Amino acid sequence: AKFFLEANDKEELRQAVGWAKKRGEPLFFLAGGSNILINDQGVAGLVIKLSAENLSIKDNNVISKAGASLSQLVKLANKYNLSGLEWAVGIPGTIGGAVYGNAGAFGQEMSALVKNIEAYDIDKDSFINFTNQQCQFSYRNSMFKQKKNLIITAVELELKSDSADKIKERINEYSRYRMNAQPPEYSAGSVFKNLTLTYLKSVNSSLAEQAEQAGIVKGDKVAAGWLIDKLDFKGQQIGRAKVSEKHANFIINLGQASADDVVQLISLIKQQIRNKFKVQLEEEVQYFGF
Repeated sequence: AKFFLEANDKEELRQAVGWAKKRGEPLFFLAGGSNILINDQGVAGLVIKLSAENLSIKDNNVISKAGASLSQLVKLANKYNLSGLEWAVGIPGTIGGAVYGNAGAFGQEMSALVKNIEAYDIDKDSFINFTNQQCQFSYRNSMFKQKKNLIITAVELELKSDSADKIKERINEYSRYRMNAQPPEYSAGSVFKNLTLTYLKSVNSSLAEQAEQAGIVKGDKVAAGWLIDKLDFKGQQIGRAKVSEKHANFIINLGQASADDVVQLISLIKQQIRNKFKVQLEEEVQYFGF
């Protein structure tokens, strides 16, 4: 980045945004950096990382600054016998980033837990509160992805009380699945969003039928990895970027992979899936500084 700042509180955030505006520098906001691909040429402008990590619990509600890590949140909820975040065990990144992209796994999503969001409007230089409904959540999406002037600064989640044994059992189950199914090598996480069965039926009814027969439809979702695997992409490589042989929806870095290597591999997968199945894959990974 040309300029980089970690903002530890609201005032530092406001001052940094004001400084960039006065100098005419483009603004970029970074959460945990776990599901992004950064331009090889770097980022021209000011990158602000929200670093405030304060966490507190009141009754069944968790109040968190956007910079707190998901792993911290899972541990805290577990300590207080609060259920709802077990699926997030092992997911890197921050709570702000998870809400921004409506992160989820095992059929569960952040949107089911969000009660209120505080966001900074960089155009109006003001902090605004939003209810769950106002966030316009959808699959791996929220209003904040469209409205780039709104930066999530704090989150309130509503969890549920449960027994420590049940919570621990679910955490262990999800952890085991991740260890067995996902590659341990360096990656930016899931590359593509999963597809809805409804969409698949509209563009390729035969493929949708195959998915149903294979028993891989879960909650109206068809795994993108299943589709990629049908074209034998596992192990394919461009430069030092390679489609994981363990999970086809992960592109791993073999060491010194460039962003361009990854972009080319993503483009190749999308093109061949489109040509073969008439299906348009959509990236879950976010492009940063492109």
